[in-house]
Amino acid sequence: MLLTTAASTGASAQSAQAAQAVQVSPPGQIHIRVINALTNEPVRDERLNVALRENQIGSVAMATDKNGIIVVDTKKATILRILANMYADCRPRGELYTNYSVATVLSTGVTTGNLCSSANPKAKPGELILYEVPKTYLRQFPAPPVDSFPHSPN
Repeated sequence: MLLTTAASTGASAQSAQAAQAVQVSPPGQIHIRVINALTNEPVRDERLNVALRENQIGSVAMATDKNGIIVVDTKKATILRILANMYADCRPRGELYTNYSVATVLSTGVTTGNLCSSANPKAKPGELILYEVPKTYLRQFPAPPVDSFPHSPN
């Protein structure tokens, strides 16, 4: 009998661990994952502006952790808005002021647009993925810009 109790306790512990492994975020929590589009590494030093309302006024600057993640407790909010702060946002211009549905992020996950690289991973339920690049990143062109124009008298 003692052996059966120990076996059932071990099975319960394993099933509890398996349930925790499957669940990405606790209910009502969204994990915003910020990734450097040039290196595919987490952005550890970003302070993303996060708003749980339609207007960006009153947003809160939230810092990423060592894994490039910000955990947001959505409470009763229905929409989430984010804006880059220390880095340049890779989303298309039309997506910069998007109202992301909290319900959609929690149920399926959302990966934002990425104009900076071809990376486009599938977000897990409860996860919103955002791509950014350092603001100091400048594209290199093959020749310097012209210093005189064809229509100028010089």
